[in-house]
This record gives sequence, structure tokens and C-alpha cells, in this order.
Amino acid sequence: MAAGVITIAHRSGGPKADIIIGFEGRDTGFLAETEEEYAHCIGQVFSKPLAERQQLQRDARASVERRFSDEEFASRIWTRMLRPLLAQ
Repeated sequence: MAAGVITIAHRSGGPKADIIIGFEGRDTGFLAETEEEYAHCIGQVFSKPLAERQQLQRDARASVERRFSDEEFASRIWTRMLRPLLAQ
């Protein structure tokens, strides 16, 4: 997603919980479980006009950059390390 790939992932675990989630109310990728759902998602990607595919790519990229940036990671690690000390 960070590279601009339109992602179709399995509807479980990480992809469903915190990777392919909406960004500012718009889709950032597709989730599927069955062969039919995967085929439907692929059809959706190829049937979208170029401008919509490009918007999906921009939204996906912005979503992962916001949530998985070095700054966000450092902030979460820092908070997790300090939490036990602050609880004392």
C-alpha cells in the first residue's frame, strides 16, 4: 500500500483489524475471503475509472504513512516504555 499497490487481502487478522481500513471515509483496499469475493474485488479494481484508482492509491499510501511512520512507531514505543514508570 505504501508503494501505491491496490491491495486485495484476506478478510482476517491484521488486514481486517488495522491495515486495510478506511482513510477519511474512503476505501484503502479490498478484503475478501472466498474465491468469488476475490474475483469480485479484482473486477471492482479494473472497472474503476483511472481517477478513482489513483485516489484509492493516494488514500492507501497516506493511511499507512500516517499509521506506520517512523515517528508513529517511535511515539508508540516511547509511550509503552514510559507507561509503567508513570503508573508508579
